[in-house]
Formats: sequence, structure tokens, C-alpha cells
Amino acid sequence: MGPTRGETIAAVATPPGRSALGLIRVSGPAAFDLLRGVFIPRGKRPFPARAAAFVGVLRDPADGEVVDQVVVTTFPAPHSFTGEDVAEVSAHGNPLVLGRVLGLLLRQGARAAEPGEFARRAFLHGKMDLLAVEALAQVLNATTAGQVRLALNQLEGLPTRRLSEIRARLLDHHVRLEATLNFPEEAIDEIDERRLARDLAAVLADLERFAAAARHGDLVAGGLRIVLAGRPNTGKSSLLNALLGRERAIVTAVPGTTRDTLEETVTLGDLSVRLVDTAGLRAPGDQVEALGIDRTHRALQSAFLALAVFDAATPLTPDDAEVRHALAAAGCPVLAVLNKSDLPARVTAAELAPWPVVRVSALTGEGLEALREAIRGEAASRGLSQLEDLVLLGAQQSEALDRARQALRRALDGLGTIYHDMLSVELEEAIRALGLVTGEDVDPHTLDRIFERFCIGK
Repeated sequence: MGPTRGETIAAVATPPGRSALGLIRVSGPAAFDLLRGVFIPRGKRPFPARAAAFVGVLRDPADGEVVDQVVVTTFPAPHSFTGEDVAEVSAHGNPLVLGRVLGLLLRQGARAAEPGEFARRAFLHGKMDLLAVEALAQVLNATTAGQVRLALNQLEGLPTRRLSEIRARLLDHHVRLEATLNFPEEAIDEIDERRLARDLAAVLADLERFAAAARHGDLVAGGLRIVLAGRPNTGKSSLLNALLGRERAIVTAVPGTTRDTLEETVTLGDLSVRLVDTAGLRAPGDQVEALGIDRTHRALQSAFLALAVFDAATPLTPDDAEVRHALAAAGCPVLAVLNKSDLPARVTAAELAPWPVVRVSALTGEGLEALREAIRGEAASRGLSQLEDLVLLGAQQSEALDRARQALRRALDGLGTIYHDMLSVELEEAIRALGLVTGEDVDPHTLDRIFERFCIGK
């Protein structure tokens, strides 16, 4: 995909379905000219004189029929989303009407936009960098207020400035290295390898912090995966239903009812949490249960947090010991949940040390808010509450950031043992990779993969 030079594109920019209003976006050099042929504004104001909104009707020149009463807002280049001449047609939000309006504009010479083509043109015209593109995608897909705030913070450009400053420092060192290699006869200062090592180590430390911020940003954007684990009949499915506020998992008194993982999303304040109910951990009774238990182990491997659910009304059993062993092997953080707090307690918090313990009753709701607060506390302790410090990266950008870090590590490891021309190659690789993250050095194929995730009207 890629915008063709000189083409004007159009698309419906609002979601499918009926609504009071719908929006058709037009962008390109002929955006205003093609509307002049079909739009009849009210009043005597010339269309389009400047950035302004015009009330009028769209009329099909083929038969003179009125297509709709609309408001056309004009954004002359370069002061528009795409950097081109842009017109936005606000029409009635009936899909039939919007289809007629779009069809009229296409017959006038516009081309139907491809997914993400408006955003791609904005990038190509310098209206946003790739980090802003990722933030825009998150704004469109966010399900919590925290995800929106994270994306809007990035749209302000701070991560781009941080990474551009890091890249500029590497460029400075690369230029000096190339100068000493290519012009040895000139009076250029010798490379101080000790100073270079300190500078590159500082750059790598900044990149490591940036990568950590991106990992945390990915957790916030994608939702925290929290796995409910425990032996059968401790109330994992009941706890899932209680946290969701609805009946989602089947609950019976028969041990082993849950045979597969069941995942649902819930919002906890600013956080999106993906709760995963799992098969009870014990020696399996049949092959189907064994498969379910295997999936429990695999779910724990990718968990942000495990809720180890125990039956507070029953003394700990050998199966509970198996749960502890499985969680230790998984290596994920654990929060112990003593369920059935409405019954006489037979298990103490000391027996579950060193895990923190929350007492709840999935039946009565007692302790659920304390559990939610403990989950939010775990997220905060791992740096997920300071949204302004987090970064959103796409898959291609994450790979590029990893390549930059690896190249810098090789450069640092080789200082004093490799020739300066090899050192220069490693710095060049890091610089190029960082350019892929911000979009300063990116190929069309990568752009295709990034922008194809957007809807047609964006």
C-alpha cells in the first residue's frame, strides 16, 4: 500500500451503523475542486476561502438530485491532519446516505482510501512520526481511561524527543569515528576509547530504560494477564464470576469442572486486566483433565500475576502443595487468595508465607475490593502507574529497538579489541535501527505492516 502522488482519496471515517451524523474524509490536491462540482453552500461566502465550515447540500450533477444536507469543513494544506488539502463532510449517519455521499465523491474523481492511508499520508508529510502513529492506534483501540492517557502522553512527543536525543549522541560518535577513518592525514583528535566507552555505556543505559518503559507500556495497552490457579474446588471460577460481576464460568461442586482456560477482561481503575480461569492443579484423573492442567502450567508462564486460590475453610492438602510447587516453577509473582472467608477459617496467612494474602468470599463479595486494591498495588510496584513514563511500540519498532541495543552491546564489548571500522559499523547499525523506531529511516514494506492495522477512514 502507498499513496500515489497526486491522487485524492475519500472514505467514511465514522464506525459502521446508524447514528445522528457520519463523517466522510477527503484528502489530496483535488479535495476542494471535486467538492466544488457537487456542493452548493448556503450564503454568498466563496467555497473554500480558508479553513472554515460551510452548510449546504450535495447535489449529483448527473441528475440534479440532492444527495444530502451536509456541513463541509475545509482544512487547507499544510494545516490539516494529512498535511494535504482536507475536507470533512458531515452527513446524516444512515449508512445508505453515507454510501451515496461517498459514491458521489468517487464518481467525481476521488479514489477509495485504503486502511490507514490518511495516517500514512500524515506520516509521509511530516505531521506525525511512527511513535505518534502507535499512540494514535492506541487512542482508537483503548478500553480504559489509563490507556487513553498513555496514548495522549505519547502524542505530545516526549518519547520521540528522548529517542531522537539518544540517536543524535550516537550520530556524533559515528561521525567522529568516520572522520578519523576516512581522513587520517587531517589533524583530527584521536579517539579516546575510555571516554567513548563511558558515553556508549550511558547511551545503552538510556536505551535499556526506554525498552523497560516500552515493555510496561505494552502491558498497560494489552491488559495485565492475571491467572487464577489452585487445586480443584477452591472457588477459582466463582472468584472469576465475582470479579467480573456476572456469571461467566460454570460453577459446580464437582471437582475438575473447569477443563480449559477461560479468559475475560475487566477494568480495574485505569488498568485493563485479563483474568484467566484455569483447570485445577492435581494429579489428573483422565486425559482431558491432563490437557487442561497442562494449559494451566502454560498460562502461568506468561502471567503478569498469579492469584493462588486456596479454600480457607479446609486445611491445606497435598494438592495445595502441588500448587505451590507449580507456581514456584513458573516464576511469576503470586498473590495468595484465601477464598470462602464467610466460613470458619482453617488456613492461616502464615502457612502461605512468603506470599501476600488477601481473604475474600466469592459468595458474599467480602474482600473483593481489597483484592482489587492488591492487584492495583502490584501494578504500581512494577512501575505501571506512572503512565507519563511509559512508551507504546509496535512489533516492528520493538524489534528495531532490540537490534539497536544489541549493536551497542557488541560495540561496547569490542572496544579495545576490534578495529574502529568495525566499531563504526555497529554504531551505524544502532543509528539505523533507532531511525526505524521513530520513522526517520524506514522502508515502504515496514510502513505497509504498520498502517494496515488502521481502519479505512483513518
